[in-house]
Amino acid sequence: MKVGLALGVVVLCIGGGILIFCFVEELNWVDSVYLSVMSVTTVGYGDRAFKTLSGRLFASIWLLFSTMAVGRAFLYLAEARIDKRQRRIVKWVLQRDITVQDLLAADVNNNGFIRFESLTLISSTN
Repeated sequence: MKVGLALGVVVLCIGGGILIFCFVEELNWVDSVYLSVMSVTTVGYGDRAFKTLSGRLFASIWLLFSTMAVGRAFLYLAEARIDKRQRRIVKWVLQRDITVQDLLAADVNNNGFIRFESLTLISSTN
């Protein structure tokens, strides 16, 4: 859900840039799409730039906001992949028959606590 929303915001940012490039900077649609995607993804080859004052004022806010939106989208995508992996590990561990020796082996710090990362050690003891 968060990934979809973040990607939607990125698409809206690109769309806003396309409209400004077309109507304020008077570029054609192809150049507007190209420049908007290059700017939002921070690739920026430097072959095109905002020429009007209103375009530059828009860009100063739009580029900041859209760059943060792209960063947030990547963050949510990474979180989703990590959450999926953690759920898979927890499901795998909960389906196993765990002995006291397995739990002792997973307590690598000998402090009486088992960290999530140590759950994979349980498989190496069997």
